[in-house]
Amino acid sequence: MNKIELLAPAGSMDSLYAAVQCGANAVYLGGNKFSARAYASNFDNENMKKAVEYCHLYEVKIYVTINTLMKEKELKEALEYAKFLYSIGVDALLVQDAALAVLIKEALPDFELHASTQMTVHNGEGAALLKDKGFKRIVLSRELSLNEIKHISKDLNIETEIFVHGALCVCYSGQCLMSSLIGGRSGNRGRCAQPCRLPYTIVDSISGGEQKGYLLSPKDICTIENIKDIIESGVSSLKIEGRMKRPEYVAAVVSSYRKAIDSILKGSDVNIEQEKKKLLQLFNREGFSKAYLFGNVGKDMMAYTFPKNTGVMLGKVQKDLSIALQEDLSIKDGIRNGEKGFTVSKIIQNGNEVFEASKGSKVKLKPVDFKSGDILYKTSDIKLLSSMESIYKNPFRKKVDLDLKVKFKLNEPIKLSTIYKGKQYSVEGELVQKALKQPLNTDKLKEHLKKSGSTPFRVANIQFDDVQEGFMPVSSINESRRKLIEAIENDLLKVNRTKGLEALKKEKASARPIPKCMICVNMLDQMKAAFENELSDVAVDIFYKKSDIKDEIIKENSVWLKVPNIIKEEFSAVCSKVEELLPYIKGIVTANLGIIHKFKEKTTIIGDYKLNIFNPTSTQFYNDLLDGICLSVELNKSEMLSLAKKSKIPCQIMLYGKVENMVSEYCVIGSTFGNKGVSQNCSRACEKGTFHLKDRMGACFTVNTDKYCRCHIYNSVPTNLIDNIDELEKAGINNYRIDFIDETYNEVNNVLKCVKQKEWNGDFSKFTRGHYKRGVE
Repeated sequence: MNKIELLAPAGSMDSLYAAVQCGANAVYLGGNKFSARAYASNFDNENMKKAVEYCHLYEVKIYVTINTLMKEKELKEALEYAKFLYSIGVDALLVQDAALAVLIKEALPDFELHASTQMTVHNGEGAALLKDKGFKRIVLSRELSLNEIKHISKDLNIETEIFVHGALCVCYSGQCLMSSLIGGRSGNRGRCAQPCRLPYTIVDSISGGEQKGYLLSPKDICTIENIKDIIESGVSSLKIEGRMKRPEYVAAVVSSYRKAIDSILKGSDVNIEQEKKKLLQLFNREGFSKAYLFGNVGKDMMAYTFPKNTGVMLGKVQKDLSIALQEDLSIKDGIRNGEKGFTVSKIIQNGNEVFEASKGSKVKLKPVDFKSGDILYKTSDIKLLSSMESIYKNPFRKKVDLDLKVKFKLNEPIKLSTIYKGKQYSVEGELVQKALKQPLNTDKLKEHLKKSGSTPFRVANIQFDDVQEGFMPVSSINESRRKLIEAIENDLLKVNRTKGLEALKKEKASARPIPKCMICVNMLDQMKAAFENELSDVAVDIFYKKSDIKDEIIKENSVWLKVPNIIKEEFSAVCSKVEELLPYIKGIVTANLGIIHKFKEKTTIIGDYKLNIFNPTSTQFYNDLLDGICLSVELNKSEMLSLAKKSKIPCQIMLYGKVENMVSEYCVIGSTFGNKGVSQNCSRACEKGTFHLKDRMGACFTVNTDKYCRCHIYNSVPTNLIDNIDELEKAGINNYRIDFIDETYNEVNNVLKCVKQKEWNGDFSKFTRGHYKRGVE
């Protein structure tokens, strides 16, 4: 329990200083490239060196994010960058792309790897697979409950990291293609445009009912009240989100969580309500949520009415335009009035201008950017921000105390010694001279020896072993103190590496063939149309909530089983179903690492496109696990062709189908039409209607649910590369996948006839070629 790590974000050097000075045990940050926060300031090589040295002087670990998917041409540069980070002493890398894991394990086998949350690890088997592959730590998906975290961390003895504060993605991290497909900005490449923070309308096509709002915008996570339970779960690291946030935010959040952790580990006092109020003032979206730690609370974890910083309620504007303050207020505080905002320039109380006013006061404000009846919110507190700014402006404010022994004897060198972390450090300086005028007394010596300057250390106590009246220039005394501290710092900055796991170069014992054309269906009519078109390699999704494909149908027909990419507490039940059907099926299709780990020796497995296979080297990671792989839908034509040509594992591409833009533990149907919340379960609205999400531009995204009440949002139009079949085959792509989501029997029949003819026979305006031409940046 005492080894719990508080892990803080650093999007800039000031944020790094703030994190360390406020008590973080480790920080995570990104370089100029390959970071999932491409729009943060990030660190160039020179500042990265400074960051590592600064953190290590305070014995704070530093983790660097190289957690994006990488194009083939980028891998060499990424590996060289990893080598640079290794050479300067970075403690670990956070990785998403399996290719980088392969390359680092070959070139730098003792460089510690952490599996980014972008790898979507959400069950014990998946965590075990990555541990077997050499990952030291797993950053778990934010959708896990406390019991699931405990199972992976304690029962399976896997080192884990979880997010405890900050923004929450509505989609499972690493599974979101929304920004990529609607705007070309890939979240997997660090360029998410955050379409989840935009307004949507959910429409029931059967009843005509609709509901509007910021329906995909979750509240931020805040777990400061639950730190004891989280620590007891066995998790190793508590992570604060916020590399895009300002340093004042980092300072305040880290300091609050430091207090909360210390109250558990050390029994120190903390006012949790006061700390939570501070966190609310810093940033919140209609309050906070606990994510899924204590269950799925539906609408109560969402910020339906306002997707940005809500602030805390300041008061309601009266008829005379005065406000009875519900919070303290100062000049330069930030105020929100609906969608608008302003900074307070004047506060008038009892006819007098004042610099600040207390809660309960009746005041008037300027500028008067409001009217009677408006409710104002305080979005920034200048006093709080200023107090936090003073922390990071002095990066050596926090000091480590040293006890010093001094020998100051005539005609002998001055000698300083101290013990730090059980090791003795000693230095000798210049000779102590006879004083021609006034000799140095012990008070003067103490004064000069206690000047610590720009270092983390401070001389707290001085013991004089042997002192005689003598003289030495102040510069010489300072030089001796500097050398002593420098000796300690040099030890702290040494790069120590221990041999780690060697690269795993396994291959599957006997690769099994994969189909030329695989048809994925979730309804009996779709399956029927596939068989009527003499296409026998059908993958059935019986986990779709409305699926009418029964086990008997599967047992009577030789089909593939499409297993969910997300499986949490129902993992055992899903595995039991797969085991039951295993004698009757050709194999399974999934991107679930846990299922892959569980069944890799038992049947043919084709990796789903949500495995995000982005380059040839990433296929090597799965050599011993998969028989085939459906490539990422974010690749362009040339990238797909190169990958397929170089891969030892047969590759499929998506030829036709609505791509799954999002999969979410939160169900937009159940939380709106079903009214699911903390105190109410869903009314199974998804079973009674047919739903789609409509965005501001009028695009409609199909919304389905599975049997475990997860929400799946599909692209507004299907990808259609049927006209490109000849081109693909000439280039060596011979394996295709066709997905049917909500298509009717007639629509399926038409698509499959076109596939046979290798030509689309209708209007192409209702389709897209996706990233086939351009790919993603």
